[in-house]
Amino acid sequence: MGAAGVGAATFAERGSGSWEPPLTDWTLRVFAGARSPVRVALVLAVGFAAVAQVVRHTVGAPFEGPWWQDPFLWLDLLNGALFAYVPAALWFLRRGRLRDLRELRRVLRPGADYEALVTSALCASPRALAVAGLVGAALLGSLPVFDPAFWGGTPPPLLHPMMLFFILRMAINGWLGGHALVTEAVATRALRRIGAEQVRVDLFDLGPLAVFARAGTRSALAWVIVSSLISLFWLGPGAGSANGFIVIAILALVSVAVVSTLLAVRSNIRAAKRNALAALEARIRAGGEDLLAGHPAREGGVSLADLVALQGTLERVREWPVNAPAVARAALVAALALGSWLGGALVEHVVNRWFG
Repeated sequence: MGAAGVGAATFAERGSGSWEPPLTDWTLRVFAGARSPVRVALVLAVGFAAVAQVVRHTVGAPFEGPWWQDPFLWLDLLNGALFAYVPAALWFLRRGRLRDLRELRRVLRPGADYEALVTSALCASPRALAVAGLVGAALLGSLPVFDPAFWGGTPPPLLHPMMLFFILRMAINGWLGGHALVTEAVATRALRRIGAEQVRVDLFDLGPLAVFARAGTRSALAWVIVSSLISLFWLGPGAGSANGFIVIAILALVSVAVVSTLLAVRSNIRAAKRNALAALEARIRAGGEDLLAGHPAREGGVSLADLVALQGTLERVREWPVNAPAVARAALVAALALGSWLGGALVEHVVNRWFG
């Protein structure tokens, strides 16, 4: 649902601050009408884990002991957390980006189509979502079949109910992961374009452009939590061999997305700064020539000293849409990502060394 969906909004909705484009990802609709999206996510996580436990105890090898001591309960809970967290994170990222774009509306260039820009950032095409979901489902769904480490022992036959259930469970999370990747790619591309082409740069007030840094940090934190959840699989039995690759890929993609968006905004700031300095240098040159020729200064005009002082001020204007607090927040997010990954690997090494 693209421009046609936008056109269906009433004139009052389009002109108000409450307007937003319709959802194109049906997996988010469960959160759209919920009073508490967090509560919905918790219900989904617990329900997903409970189904896994029922299937495991019905068609798998019975566990001798209380259910809460089942070593595979940890894996079921983690899979449930991922199943609920990914769409919930996409929903909250959508709300955050909508707030960011509403804040940027006042600094858009004249003639910029606000509704079209919002739609381009928040609405991935259903076809792209479907294709990415199928690819993600195929990739993750194949792990129980081709990754021996997934089972922590001898895997069951291909057509065994447990094998089929695990394939289905991984495929569902792969489907959601594919949706997340496309959604983030669409948003990143749109924000890069907006930052590079659609916002006006006030060299004396770069505050409004901090929105891009805040959006990047928010998105990075959401994906760091995903990588942290995946790294926690190393604490349980049957950690897949692909977990490390998935974590590295997530962190690399997030880094590229955040940095590329900031670079786009930086190019806009540099262009504005370069143009302003060129215009100012022309005025300084003209003023200097008048002064050397002995022409009197124009009454009420700006003095040459003021122009030179302004030139120094413009040269000191920063070229990045981030300030020191934003850099500190980004460093904290990076530290959390590295800590979660190294922490999981360290615990796995210690457990294997002491109990393996």
